[in-house]
Amino acid sequence: MLDTPRPMWRTRRVAGWVLIGLTASLVELALLRLLYEVLQWPLPVATATAAEILILLKFVVTDRLVFGHPSPAMERLLRYHGASAGAFIVYWLVINGLAEVLGLPYIAAFLIGTAAAFTWSLMSNFLWVWAS
Repeated sequence: MLDTPRPMWRTRRVAGWVLIGLTASLVELALLRLLYEVLQWPLPVATATAAEILILLKFVVTDRLVFGHPSPAMERLLRYHGASAGAFIVYWLVINGLAEVLGLPYIAAFLIGTAAAFTWSLMSNFLWVWAS
């Protein structure tokens, strides 16, 4: 990557980050369906559990594959978890507000909440967690 022009290098990082995020969203939705529909956990607990599991998995994958770190570091994990906490609050409020308060189907609320959290994550990840 050293010979790659900086704008192309950043574009590839953003593309990789987006691909991992989209893949993780599908995995998270499957986990949410398992916890909520099959195991019949309350939606707020199911959304929190599914999100936390995916936060940790996304950090490990993104840290290595997108940003090229040979091994995870606690400092980056803590920053990532802090940024993810902000995204999670956005996601959790949107999905539960739309589904529980307004009666929107939880899958539609999940998609809207995920889009809102995605915007938060993109900004906080590139401007804070892995700023370089």
